[in-house]
Amino acid sequence: MLRLQQAVIEEFATWASAEGSVPGAGLDGAGGGGPGRQWRDRIAILLQARADHLGRPDPTRWRSGDVHDLFMAYVVPRQVDAWGLAAHGLDTIRDFLRFLDATDRLHPASIRVATLLKELDRLAGKYPAAMADTSRWQLAKRVFTAILADGLSLDDDDPAVLDDWAARFSARDAAGRRLVLGELMDDHPGYATGRLLIHEGQVAILASGRPPAKHLVWPDAACDCGCQQQARFPAVSLPDEATLARQIATGGAGVLRRLALLATWAASDEGRNVDSRGDLRRADRPALLAALDLPEEFERRGGTPALARLWQLAIEFDVIQLRRTRVVPGATAAHLQDALAGAGKPELTVELWTDLADVLIQPVEPPTKPREGEHLRDWLRPWVPWFLGSLYTATAAGEPADLDLLTDEVLDDHADQVPPGDPEMFAALAAASIRMTLASLADHGAVTVTGAPEDIDPRQAAAAAAIGTAPWAVLPSPGLTVDLTDLGRHLVRRHLLAENADAPLAGHGA
Repeated sequence: MLRLQQAVIEEFATWASAEGSVPGAGLDGAGGGGPGRQWRDRIAILLQARADHLGRPDPTRWRSGDVHDLFMAYVVPRQVDAWGLAAHGLDTIRDFLRFLDATDRLHPASIRVATLLKELDRLAGKYPAAMADTSRWQLAKRVFTAILADGLSLDDDDPAVLDDWAARFSARDAAGRRLVLGELMDDHPGYATGRLLIHEGQVAILASGRPPAKHLVWPDAACDCGCQQQARFPAVSLPDEATLARQIATGGAGVLRRLALLATWAASDEGRNVDSRGDLRRADRPALLAALDLPEEFERRGGTPALARLWQLAIEFDVIQLRRTRVVPGATAAHLQDALAGAGKPELTVELWTDLADVLIQPVEPPTKPREGEHLRDWLRPWVPWFLGSLYTATAAGEPADLDLLTDEVLDDHADQVPPGDPEMFAALAAASIRMTLASLADHGAVTVTGAPEDIDPRQAAAAAAIGTAPWAVLPSPGLTVDLTDLGRHLVRRHLLAENADAPLAGHGA
């Protein structure tokens, strides 16, 4: 929901500026660091906290108790007061809720704003005191507050600055540590001797004897102990952004085209009605399914997952906007039309395509209990990136790869990641996740899959379309080959570079 959050913040900034709610001289503040910039950072932090820590990713959807949980369950114990959160946090959210109410941006499933404002009123007497109560602070807040008190910035781009502070803290005796950690040391005796590590806003104190390696604590951290060498990939050729943008406009960017159709549908009749949950009304679904070339018969049996996912993508990327009981085109709709017409700025077209691909790479929510499903989703998350990295290498010479063989290679290379209880079942789940994601990426124009049988049962084809995938992804067929398109290589190389891999371009010193 990051794009939706950014779009809503921009709208809120414009509204708040007109209302005179932004402190200081303007939205950015003097030199980019004044009160206006602090105001913008403050609302971004609060909305991101709702998404990451409270499971509330939609910034327009607020339920009873959300305000209390945001401040008392997240800000008080976890968030340092570097952005005026103690003095201005409640007022910032009050203004934000007023903005949602005044502009009809409030999600249809939200509770009334008047009720939420009463929650804020009840917090006014206890929230500032709770922010100052160090007994409520968790480890990261204590550490980062001490770092700020030492005159360092949490925004420093060089992680070595915070690593040096962590090393100095680790050299302190128990009494010196207690000045920072206070009562936490009584509950965690190991904090008196353990090694402090800091990584991208996260803090850990390792038990004595554990190797002080960040990647052993946080999977996304690069190895900093010298035990791993930089991953190296073969050089590839890629066209410039203008060519990539033309390929998006003329190729098989099916997801973009369906999103554009959805925006066009929402624009008719000056917006369409939605139900009380913010979903498409049942009476409107047949016409939209026909426009999107999706089978209607599965809608009558309980819903079409492909339509539900497209609807959510459209909201997330601000292609459509919910305005109380109506849905209208969002700010991205015009940009999307320009991209598909070949009239948009190439860099913006490629960025939109890539951001959508990043979402498509994520595994679909498994049909299990919420907690179990989230654990399974986390376990499935790295398998497609691993496969795409192997595909990037296997097809660098210009030949496609055998889908089944490459999948088996990836499973073998990462066999230590398969739980021992039922390895065959988990390997099958990983393989199915790879196939389903490849089908989405093929529809998006990132990969090509060839060799699928042509004599597919129409009912099976319709069932696959209803869940938003290809028949070969549901019913695996031997002999399939897969290759990356230019857009796909651009996508994978971008991910590899973000992981500090060596992924050169041909003719650029490779």
